[in-house]
Amino acid sequence: MKKRILLFIGTILLAAGTLPAQAQFNVANKIKNKVNQKIDQKIDKTIDESLEGKKSTNNKNAATTDEAATNGGAGSAPETEAGRMKAWTKYDFVPGDKVMFSDNLAGEEVGEFPSRWDLKHGNAEVAVLGDEKVINLVQSSTSITPLMKGENWLPETFTIEMDVFFDSDNGNVAYEIFLVSDQKTYKEEVHGDFWNPIDIRANQLRFKTFGSESEELAAKEVKNQWRHVAISFNKRSMKVYLDEHRLINIPNVNGKPTGLRIEVDKRIDANTMIKNVMIAQGGKKLYDQVLADGKIVTYGIKFDVNKATIRPESVGTLASIAKLMQEQPELKFSVEGHTDSDGDDTSNLKLSQQRAEAVKTYLVDQGIAAERLAAKGHGEAKPIDKNNTPEAKSNNRRVEFVKL
Repeated sequence: MKKRILLFIGTILLAAGTLPAQAQFNVANKIKNKVNQKIDQKIDKTIDESLEGKKSTNNKNAATTDEAATNGGAGSAPETEAGRMKAWTKYDFVPGDKVMFSDNLAGEEVGEFPSRWDLKHGNAEVAVLGDEKVINLVQSSTSITPLMKGENWLPETFTIEMDVFFDSDNGNVAYEIFLVSDQKTYKEEVHGDFWNPIDIRANQLRFKTFGSESEELAAKEVKNQWRHVAISFNKRSMKVYLDEHRLINIPNVNGKPTGLRIEVDKRIDANTMIKNVMIAQGGKKLYDQVLADGKIVTYGIKFDVNKATIRPESVGTLASIAKLMQEQPELKFSVEGHTDSDGDDTSNLKLSQQRAEAVKTYLVDQGIAAERLAAKGHGEAKPIDKNNTPEAKSNNRRVEFVKL
């Protein structure tokens, strides 16, 4: 047994040599803690399986966190672009149409507390994982909330999105999303059920007695990966998604959500990080937008950084557009890509054109006739908001469907 443990430690230490230094995670201490758990407590099923050699591995070594970032939360093994998109075909989440809060941590200094958040408890800092900045929720019970004006700032219709990180599917790690900014301001007659958090684990979601585990996600073997969380609230109904799976669907929730607080509850040594937090206000139905404005402005079509590769969480918005065009066969659209003012003008123009063409290609693949679609990139030339805040820049990064 000791020989097997020493061999396990040696293998992990060799793999750990590839970890990026700036991520600043103490790998040696992690290994020590996990081995001690196996020997002394025997409560961590994931570590137990790894030590006994029961865990199947595709690469013979544990994936590094850098590899996890590259996988983008698609599972323990990389998937093709087509495979990623196909897995999300039933995803029907569509973000709101006006960004209220968005934080990609641009300009933040590594090792410092993120400037657009408030710390309620614990310890949090900006870290780097792979080539992305993240918020590292260092210890259990760490609690953060976005800096917003007033206490009751959530509208009656809104969406919230974020990515959360899991080392494994160990049930002793949970993220808790509260829709009240501070528990001290909770009033039962106003907030009702929202004293309770949305409990997020690697493969499941819970809110009070609602929610479930995804058998599909549980079967994929979580290993150093991101999960995409999406919350849609409309007056009294609430839907919550974990990756492509809708695991909470409540038609009538008691109480009013008024803010956002993110906490972490971990009973083991584990990395807990979040990124890409975006809150948007809900708005008009798609066809009503066409009738009123002659176009549809979308924020749900997302791309890999500095690429024209459509991310799988875009499927809900794209499916809505495809459905509208199928129901309204007379509609023709110019698909128009827009960027914010960051970066080189020429590069932004080229990228926006490539992204518009990628969206057109996707819709054609879904059965929309090519002659009903045009594609044009405008780069940063047509902002709809000032480029002086993260939210304004998020509003400018958009794909529009302009009626022809």
